[in-house]
Amino acid sequence: MKECRLIIPQPISRIAFYSTPCIIQCIYVSYSNEYTFLTIGLSCLFGSSILFWNNIQNKTIYNIDRTLAVSVLSIKSYIAYNDFSIQGAKIWYTSLLVSAIAYILSLYLFQINKHCIEPDKSQIMKQAVYYHMFFIHFLPTTTFSLCVLRYLPIIEDK
Repeated sequence: MKECRLIIPQPISRIAFYSTPCIIQCIYVSYSNEYTFLTIGLSCLFGSSILFWNNIQNKTIYNIDRTLAVSVLSIKSYIAYNDFSIQGAKIWYTSLLVSAIAYILSLYLFQINKHCIEPDKSQIMKQAVYYHMFFIHFLPTTTFSLCVLRYLPIIEDK
């Protein structure tokens, strides 16, 4: 079977380690607000992401990481639908849509640039990793955390 994905060289892919604070802060916010299932999912995603960034050629880890990422986004969307105010849910789903479009565009751009010359390919890969970090790591984790902190209904003790 032919490999469809573009393998980014290890020194470039390791740039993604800079986005780990995004996942950690989302784990903290989820734990603080007693979203146990999400906290577990994010913790597993954090672990699989670290493993993946250390060995991006391992297809099993790649598939586990992708599955966990989609699962975590699904859990967050469920929480947004059930717990956020209407405005918070709109913000979350807009952020999710932007991230999905950015992810699809990055896959498309990788395929277009798969066969370009080596110096250009390296620069394109570096830029792609930074875009990926922003749109796939920073945007959804930070948006969700801010929505949890701002748009959850306030429950007053009686």
